[in-house]
Amino acid sequence: MANSNGWGDGAANNAIGWGQGANNAIAWGDSHAKSWAGATDIVGLTTDPAASAYFAATGITGATQQAAIDNLVKGLKTDGIWSKMKAVYPFVTDNRNLLGYTEDFINGYWNKTGGSAIVSNTTIAPNGTTTADTFITASGSMTNRMISSTLDIIGQTVCVSIYAKSDTFNRIKLTNNASNVISADFNLDTGALIGTTGSVISTSISSVGNGWYRCSMSYVATDATVLYRMPLITSGISSSIFVWGAQLELGSTATTYQPIATTQQAYIAAQFKYNLVNPVDSDAAFRLVFNGGWTHSSNGATPNGTNGYADTKFNPSLNGQLNSAHLSYYSRTNNSTDNQIEIGANAPAHFLCYRFSSLLAYHGINSLDTPSTPFTPSTGLFVGSRINSTTGKFYTNGSLALTDNKASTSRPNQNISLGALNNNGTQAYFTTKQSAFATIGDGLTDTEAANLYTRVQAYQTALSRNV
Repeated sequence: MANSNGWGDGAANNAIGWGQGANNAIAWGDSHAKSWAGATDIVGLTTDPAASAYFAATGITGATQQAAIDNLVKGLKTDGIWSKMKAVYPFVTDNRNLLGYTEDFINGYWNKTGGSAIVSNTTIAPNGTTTADTFITASGSMTNRMISSTLDIIGQTVCVSIYAKSDTFNRIKLTNNASNVISADFNLDTGALIGTTGSVISTSISSVGNGWYRCSMSYVATDATVLYRMPLITSGISSSIFVWGAQLELGSTATTYQPIATTQQAYIAAQFKYNLVNPVDSDAAFRLVFNGGWTHSSNGATPNGTNGYADTKFNPSLNGQLNSAHLSYYSRTNNSTDNQIEIGANAPAHFLCYRFSSLLAYHGINSLDTPSTPFTPSTGLFVGSRINSTTGKFYTNGSLALTDNKASTSRPNQNISLGALNNNGTQAYFTTKQSAFATIGDGLTDTEAANLYTRVQAYQTALSRNV
C-alpha cells in the first residue's frame, strides 16, 4: 500500500479519496479536512448550503466576499436567528472591473476619436468565443483612440489592461489622457514593451495564446479617463488590431479579467438584488427591484433621496405576522436630515428611523408611531422589533434604545420599500443613507437583536466597511 508518496497512499491519488492527505506532497493532514467524497468538510470548514446557493445566484467568486457571507450565515444559524429571517439583503459585490461594455467597443459607452472605428465580433477572443472586435484607424490619423471617461479614480492607484492582437498593425498604447502624459506602448508581434512616458508604476505584457497578449499599466490616476490608442500610424494608411476584454481596477496589478456586459452599476445591482435567505430572481423570493436613482458600490447601495427606492416584494399582511416582526437597516451615512425613512410601509406604521423637525425619532412595527429622543449618530445597525401584542422595541447598534407599550393594530397591506416609505402605494420620505445590510423577518428578543448586531458588525468589518 505504501510507496514514495507516503504511508497509506492507497487512497492518496484518488481525487475524491478520503485518504488524500496521505500524499506527502499536499500534507498528510489534508485527509482530516475532506470527507471520503471530497465534497464535504468533516472539521467544520465547509461552505454553508445557503451561502453556496447565494454564490451560485449572484456569481460572487471573491474569496473575501464569500468568507464574509459564509461566516454571517453560520453565525446567524448558531444564534438561532436565521430561522426568523424572511429576507436578508447583504449588499455584497466582488466587482473589480470599473469599466463597462468590456467586450462591446462599438457601444456608445466608448468614445472613438480621430476617425477610428470598431467592427464587432470579427475574430475569436481569448476565451474561445467570437466576441473580439477590430479596432480600425482612420487613414492618415495619428489620434485613433477608444476612450472611457467620467471615472471616479483621480488620485488612486489603478491598473488598466486589455487583450490585444496584431492584425495589419502591431502596436497598442495604454494612456491616461489624450496628451499621453502617462502611457505604455506595446509590440503585439514580439510581446515586448516598447517604452513608457510619465509616472508609470508598472507594466506587463503576457501571451495568452493564438497571438493574443494581455497588456497592462498601473499608475496614479490624474484624469477621469482611460484610453486605448494605436500610436504612430503612417499617414495615408488605415490599419487595425484586434481588441477584447478591457479592465480598469484599483491597485497596481492586473487581476483575473472580469467581464462587464453592460455597466458596472448594472453588474453590482444584479448582485445586490438577491435575498440571501432565498436567492431566486422572483417576486416570491423577495428579491429587490431597484427604482429611481441609486449608486451601487462595494460599500453598499445609496438611494438619491429623491426617487430612489427598492421594492422588497414583501407584504406584511400577506407574508408577515402581526405580533412577531422586525426590520433592520445598516446605515453608513450620518446625517440628521428630517423626514427620511430607511425601510418600511405605512398604514399602520411599519418602518424605521423617521425624524421630524430635528426633534424626535420615530419607529413603528405594526403600531402607531412612537416618539423618542433623536438617535445620534445615524450610522450602524438599527432594528425595530415586536415580539408580542403589547410591546415594540427599537435598538441601535445592539443596545435597546426605546420600549413602547402600544398595542399592535394591523399589518400594512403593501410591499415594504427600502430607501423610502411605501405610503399607501405612494413612495415617500426618501432617504440618502447608504445601506450596507437590511433584513425583514419575525420578531427578535433583546438578546437576538444584540447578537444580530454582533454578527452584522463582524460581517461589515470583514468587508472593511464597518462604521
